[in-house]
Formats: sequence, C-alpha cells, structure tokens
Amino acid sequence: MLYNLLADYREWLETKHTHATAKAYYVRMCTLLEGQPVNDTVKRLNTDKILERLAGLTHKNEFSQAKSALLHFCEFQNITLPTEVIERIRELETHTRKKYRKLKAVDYITIDNKIKRLKNERLKLSFQALVATGLRVSELAQITPAHCVVTDERLAFRFIAKGGKENTTIVFKSEYPEFYGRLKEWITHTNPQKKMFYSAGYLQKQAKNMGFTCHDLRRACAKLEYQKSRSKAEVMKKLRHRNTKTTNIYLNSKVSIERDNR
Repeated sequence: MLYNLLADYREWLETKHTHATAKAYYVRMCTLLEGQPVNDTVKRLNTDKILERLAGLTHKNEFSQAKSALLHFCEFQNITLPTEVIERIRELETHTRKKYRKLKAVDYITIDNKIKRLKNERLKLSFQALVATGLRVSELAQITPAHCVVTDERLAFRFIAKGGKENTTIVFKSEYPEFYGRLKEWITHTNPQKKMFYSAGYLQKQAKNMGFTCHDLRRACAKLEYQKSRSKAEVMKKLRHRNTKTTNIYLNSKVSIERDNR
C-alpha cells in the first residue's frame, strides 16, 4: 500500500518538477517513511520518526531536499503538519551546515579544444549549448525543436527549470555566429518531438571521460559572461541565480578561461 502511494506521489511530482528533481524528492520521501504502516488517507504519519530521520541529516543541502520532499508529500495528500512539527523542522535546519566539495582546477581552453575536435556533432552541440546558455544539463536534456523559437538573429529555448518553473534562454547569433548556424540547422533537421541533445546521464558520462564535468561548462559560462559584460547582474540573470552569493561562487570557481601565454 505504501509502495503504491509513493509511486503515485512520484507521478504527481513529475507533473511539477524535472525528472531528476522528482526522483530526488521521491527517494528522500521513501527514506522518511521507511517502516511506517501508512494507510490510504495517510492521516497517521509518525512525525516523531520523520523528525528523527531529519535530525540525522547534518548537511544543509540534504536536509533542504528532504524537507521539500516532506512538504510536497503533505501537499499531495492534503495533510496539515502541526505547528510544533514545523517549528521543530526549522530548528533542526538551523543546526545543519553546508557541504563543500574540493574542486580541482579546470582549464576551459583545453576543454573547449577537446569539444571542438569531437566527431559526434550531436555531442559537440550538446556541450557547446551548455556553455552558450548556462543551462544545467538536466534542463538542456529536455529540449526538443518544439521548444525552440528561431529567428534570423537569435534562438530561444523553453525549458522547465530547477524548481519546476518554465523558463526561457536565448542564444544570439552576434555572440556565437558559427554555433548559431550549426544549431539552427540541427533544429531544422530534427523531429519536432525528438530530444535535440543527449540525456543528462550520457552527457555527464562523456564529460567525465573527457576530464571535466557538465557543471564545469556552466561555471565557464558564468566567467565568459562576466568577461564580456563586466556585470555580475548580467551573470546572475543568465544563470538565473537568486542572490549574488551564488554568482560569486561561480565567478570564484577553479575554472580558468584565460589562455596560458607562457
């Protein structure tokens, strides 16, 4: 019964979020409800057990994801959490800390040269689109020609962003003339309902084989945009950041876009 309920919950999440986000919330909720004999109406949630599991999450990003999964589940089942439970969740969250990964230095010029030498045109366009748009790989992987609006001067892509909201990004011909032309042709020759780029998993695997990550290309996009505009506000807008702290993290990343002239 619980399995069926959670399967329905996942289907509901898929209508509001990207596949990756829906999967993450589903997995978190499975953990939070593990061992609970939940009935059809889910009115007997053992909040003590849920709080106990939340208390075991010490990193802020993991806690935030689990909290969001719980709140979405309550919305899905029309459950109102008691005030004392909500306050306890807020208290637990104040004791979490950010989890930082030590990032190695990455030379974008080297990466760019590797991408340009690729024989697989679809793979090359996928990686170059990540740099030109600053999209997350999960966002790029959704796009079909039906999501594109093509003019003589620009290409606009519609996609479902992180958080489940529809958004648009634009590639201007004046900024990327050669890439614009190849991408425009690719759109023309691709079935309107077929995904234009490779899946997120495949792109991440290929990037790893080439010595970088797909998110390194998003970091490179941030630095390239700042190099062009000298405006953090423009970088923030392009990458859709909510605050400048996040933008600063990208601009201070170990991705180098400068040529070594030694």
